[in-house]
Amino acid sequence: LKKIKLSSELEQDQVNLLFGDIYVKINQASKAIEFYEKSYMTTNEKIESLANLGLAEAHLLQGKLKESINFVEQSLLVNPDSTRAKIVLATAKNRIGDHEEALQILDDLYFSHKDNAEVNLAISKYYASFDDNKNAIDILEKFLKRSPDNIKVMDQLANLYWLTGDGEKAIALKYKI
Repeated sequence: LKKIKLSSELEQDQVNLLFGDIYVKINQASKAIEFYEKSYMTTNEKIESLANLGLAEAHLLQGKLKESINFVEQSLLVNPDSTRAKIVLATAKNRIGDHEEALQILDDLYFSHKDNAEVNLAISKYYASFDDNKNAIDILEKFLKRSPDNIKVMDQLANLYWLTGDGEKAIALKYKI
């Protein structure tokens, strides 16, 4: 990405967002924030919304939940249908103790996006965070019936099987992955 010749400010903003996303994925929140902040104040609403969302995710990684919620709410003002933003919001709300609101956000997403792996993973993680592994497993098993080759879902399901003492199913899924 560093070797790409950029011809516009928009392209530079897009590259900054990509770098930010990469650093979030490898759990380097501080570095991600640096890149998202470069594209934070822009005239392009979509870029600014994505920068806000990235900042929300980075702050969530750092445990700065109020900051995360503020940034994700700004992102949702521009793009109220963003699944990714709603998952970040629900995760942050759950962590600050707004469990009912978090579950409502996830339930709404689940009923409108049952075929989205990230939504299924998020609601499964919500249930697992309260040791409700049965519901967490049920959600992922139903998803795998519709989309049997999703590696992220299989991995999370295998981990849940392992936690609940079903090593045979866990190992079988890990081999399949």
